[in-house]
Amino acid sequence: MFFSDPYDMEAYGQLPHEVFMLVQMVSIFYIVFFYLLHSKELLYGVQSFFTDGYRIMLEKMSAMFAVHVLCQGVMAVVAYGIFSIVYFVVGIEPSDFYLSLFRFLIVYMFAPLSLSIMYGLMVAMLLGTKKSSFFVMLVVWIVTGSMTTELFIDFFETVHANDWKSLLFIGNHGVQSVYDSYIGFEVDRGNEWKLLTWFLVLFGMILMLSLRWTLTTRERNVVMKVLLMLPFLIVLTAYSSLQSNTKAFTRADQTTEINDYRKMNRDVKTDLRYDIQSYSISLKEKQATVHVMFSRMDTTKPTFQLYHAYPIKWIQANHKRVKFAREGDIVTVYLPEGTTSLTFRYDIVDTSFIPYTNGRTVLLADKAWYPKKRASQMYKIYEFTIYGTKERIWWDEFTDQFLPREKHAFTLKVDGDVLFCNLPKRGSVYSGEAQAVTLIKGQGNRLVYKGYQITYPADWPKMDERVSTVVPQLKEAFQDVRQIAPTTVSSLPKAIVFSSFGLSSFMADDHLVYNTGDLYAIDKYHLDQDFYEEIHKTIF
Repeated sequence: MFFSDPYDMEAYGQLPHEVFMLVQMVSIFYIVFFYLLHSKELLYGVQSFFTDGYRIMLEKMSAMFAVHVLCQGVMAVVAYGIFSIVYFVVGIEPSDFYLSLFRFLIVYMFAPLSLSIMYGLMVAMLLGTKKSSFFVMLVVWIVTGSMTTELFIDFFETVHANDWKSLLFIGNHGVQSVYDSYIGFEVDRGNEWKLLTWFLVLFGMILMLSLRWTLTTRERNVVMKVLLMLPFLIVLTAYSSLQSNTKAFTRADQTTEINDYRKMNRDVKTDLRYDIQSYSISLKEKQATVHVMFSRMDTTKPTFQLYHAYPIKWIQANHKRVKFAREGDIVTVYLPEGTTSLTFRYDIVDTSFIPYTNGRTVLLADKAWYPKKRASQMYKIYEFTIYGTKERIWWDEFTDQFLPREKHAFTLKVDGDVLFCNLPKRGSVYSGEAQAVTLIKGQGNRLVYKGYQITYPADWPKMDERVSTVVPQLKEAFQDVRQIAPTTVSSLPKAIVFSSFGLSSFMADDHLVYNTGDLYAIDKYHLDQDFYEEIHKTIF
């Protein structure tokens, strides 16, 4: 299905989304098969012939479950082999992309199919051989399937990542979008905790239904003790799931964030009577500590731009904590006289605009992921009503897409593996002068072509072959645009970051971030379409 696309789509990261339809179709056969198998056995009441018949019944169900899980494991390995071969043939380079693919298949293929046996057993124990059981199985198949979010899209597109309603499905938030550049597949610990929650709930329901076949008081007491423990485990795993879910792929979280910016005051009062000399930034997992040195401070109420979703723990001036106020992305700090430096401590949390999941994040220079000297909110929305109609149109933009020419000295210390940073690495830190800092801790690849350092998503194929076409075309487009109008950047930057969707496009004097804006990896087809137009937008 994926390769039958008439537009020769190259969004290979989206290829595994086809397993959702496969799982939805196959699961109904498993549910019916195990229902028929178990209902016939219960019909003859063999488990009541012996004093240990209840134990034998549980052992048989456990054995069926074990064999079923083993078979699904084999199927998952086969599916992983097929996907891996396809990716290798089309030119996807070996990387942790293949490991995350296996995790994706475990979460969205192996686990849901493994749970399907439990649906069949439950219906068999609840309704036996009644004709209504097939209707119940049909309903169960629909509401528990991997395509639930598409079948009931109007409901699930309003469900946030941390909303309890997200526990109602074990598929992903959007079947057509399962991969983001540098962030990876829609797989996180929240998915895995949710699957464990579902297993515990189903296990508890099966145990509860099985009580009617207990023959001794001891058996009933043991089952009751287990059932009393399960609610605590279910609440614990459900809570862990809600706290671990990523917002990178949720439509509701993105809508909420856009609406938050609609409500923000665009004319917030700012005071920029200061000059920044240097930044010292330390990132330890999600905790950020930023030390800002000033070359000039002519106010006691300076304002800074810092992404409003990042909770500030404290701000210090001269080693003493000071008061501050926030209005959207604008932070007003109340300083004592003679302040020459400030220290910000805050958390870089996962949001729909700037995801942080599985240790991966993309902190671009046009985002306020560290305190900046800016006079506006980080993001703006423009809305208009079409003349003569009630229809409204809108577009949005990040306000820092044109970086100021002023440079600052930066020192950046970060734990974990860094895919890209526009600052030169010196020992264990990144340091140097720059207009702003871009940091990518994500899933991607790098190559060097004639002095140009190219960073690109892990699902882009054969970039070592395409780069010889892409870079010269970039240089030619850049020079052509410069002839039309002067630019603040004199030559094409030596560091180039490519992406598909998700990221914004901008150019600094030391690096270029270019988003193709569609499902294609950059190649000759893309260059022949609207390449010059996009470069013009990026520069200007």
